Amino acid sequence: MRFEGKRVLVVGAASGLGAAIAKGFAAEGARLTLVDRDAAMLAVLAGGLPEAQLVAADAADPATAKRVNGTDILIHTAAIDPLSASDVPGTSLADWQAVLNVNLTSAFLFARAVLPGMIAQRAGCLLFTGSISGLRPTPKEAAYSVSKAGIIQLARAIALDHARDGIRSNTLCPGFLEAVMADRKATMDARALADRSRAAAALVPLGREGRYAELAALALALCDDAVSSYVTGQAIVADGGVLLT
Repeated sequence: MRFEGKRVLVVGAASGLGAAIAKGFAAEGARLTLVDRDAAMLAVLAGGLPEAQLVAADAADPATAKRVNGTDILIHTAAIDPLSASDVPGTSLADWQAVLNVNLTSAFLFARAVLPGMIAQRAGCLLFTGSISGLRPTPKEAAYSVSKAGIIQLARAIALDHARDGIRSNTLCPGFLEAVMADRKATMDARALADRSRAAAALVPLGREGRYAELAALALALCDDAVSSYVTGQAIVADGGVLLT
């Protein structure tokens, strides 16, 4: 198994892409620590991953990152994009701060927590979930787009500063995925979700949304030194061709 014995920390693991990535690493022998503020969903996921350590807490709380022990691979997927998202004049300070705290500051906090151990062992891999919105801003989603641009630059800064410590750092930038983010899904009914899915698929040159399983497989490949040992500081786009349009 590719990740036998590797200590893998997944932040934002309870649902969506984070859960798919956690399952993929578990199938490859990794020792998992899973972080999410949704304790109920985290417990459901852990039911199929009985040896995983759970941290049910807010990723944006500085105290949460301090609860993490040694880590070989950090996967950061925690993010929100509230339905109240808007342009700059329409974005409340509360929404701005909430989005930046969850999407970007929490990534900084966990990177800061795990990097000293990686530097000491002269090996480590960090993979952040960005978005094509970080490369080309999405209309009326100013805070989200800025947070994802920041994630890309955070990964690049780590890659540059710590390459000679044996550490790699990259960002995976999906386009439209098979379900909306958890905070939006909680406030959308089944019809709204179906309408969103059809509209999203129509914008993709490949004609469909991305699947969590295929993005998870790509995430594992980017953390596999047998495949991606020379890849660092990159924003890897998986969007079905959206940025070509």
